[in-house]
Amino acid sequence: MTTNDRHFERLLSARARIGWGGPVGTQRPTSNALYEFGGGFPDPESFPYEGMIEATKVMMKEEGAAAMTYGEPLGYKGLRELACHKYELFEGLKVSPENIIIANGSGHALSLAFSAFLDPGDTMISEVPAFSGTLVTLRRHGPRILGVPIDDEGIVTAAVRERLEQCRREGTPCKLIYTIVNFQNPAGPTQSLRRRHELVALATEFDTLILEDDAYGELRFDGEMLPSLYALDTHNRVIRAGTLSKILGAGVRLGWLLAPKPMIPAFQGFLFGGGVNPYVSRVATYFMRDHMAGHVARLVGVYRAKRDAMLKGLWEVLTGTDVRISKPEGGFFIWIKLPSGTNTAKLLQLAVDARVQYTPGTNFYPNGGGEDHIRLAFSYEPPEKCYEGGRAMGRCILAAR
Repeated sequence: MTTNDRHFERLLSARARIGWGGPVGTQRPTSNALYEFGGGFPDPESFPYEGMIEATKVMMKEEGAAAMTYGEPLGYKGLRELACHKYELFEGLKVSPENIIIANGSGHALSLAFSAFLDPGDTMISEVPAFSGTLVTLRRHGPRILGVPIDDEGIVTAAVRERLEQCRREGTPCKLIYTIVNFQNPAGPTQSLRRRHELVALATEFDTLILEDDAYGELRFDGEMLPSLYALDTHNRVIRAGTLSKILGAGVRLGWLLAPKPMIPAFQGFLFGGGVNPYVSRVATYFMRDHMAGHVARLVGVYRAKRDAMLKGLWEVLTGTDVRISKPEGGFFIWIKLPSGTNTAKLLQLAVDARVQYTPGTNFYPNGGGEDHIRLAFSYEPPEKCYEGGRAMGRCILAAR
């Protein structure tokens, strides 16, 4: 941009300056990639095209003009009721529509929570590595992010306690703890029940909040469903973000926050009147209320096959090295700790030449780190390409050592 093109920069708000020039979010699949393992894009073959067409017809016949005008401030009540149904169906958790506010996807829902509770300079805790999209949003809110590690049981609660005690000593309260409890993005572990209890107890002890991000919880291939942090909370400490992006389609852009009822006005203040997309909310609701269980069961089979195919391809090439490859119980992603001596700059070029897209581990660390890790998304490509691309990525890794 020329100087004339950028004359407005001196007029930017403080919050806009915080994020100026940084990444802006996930890009669409690239046309030049042979194996698109970069972004967590849902499988387009899994989208219920005919079902959504029929749902639109039925919805318009039943609701007509009501679907085409402004909606309820908290979002279409039918969708909030659908979210309640989802929680009861998959988790046995009973919640009220009055505890739910609809947002423009889960990323927007997370942003509402950050806007409600974080000022620039405030202190918060995040597990690391953490979802890169959340880190993009957080940077625009300007908090001090204290990272804590994760292991095979998820967020390390002993490290959370150390950070909270640090905040107490400094006299700077921790406002919020951010965590992904199921199939953590990018590293993959599911937070153990022991850690969930410990984290909720810490939030109460240190007078802070937890933001529980759960975009993938229904897409479980192995293991058993565990109670959410929200379900374990008895002191109104947990805010939970949910979405239809992974079980219906990312393009519908519908998510929500589930929170204690007294908090809901704090989020509502950052939304325009008329609710979030009343029309699409109705279409999604009309389809999912009749097809949710069957559709999700189909998706579980689809994504499990992709995960297994990618792992098979990777291990066929990388067995015998000291590589570490996650096997998540669900979700979209595989996390790889590269073998000793891997030249990551060379790996990037080799992957470009092989047309394999991946995401460098550094994208998932707010304060530096992750140079020896990469993330692969198995969600977009069919199983045969997950297998072939896994082998291709394995060969690139070997050649980069």
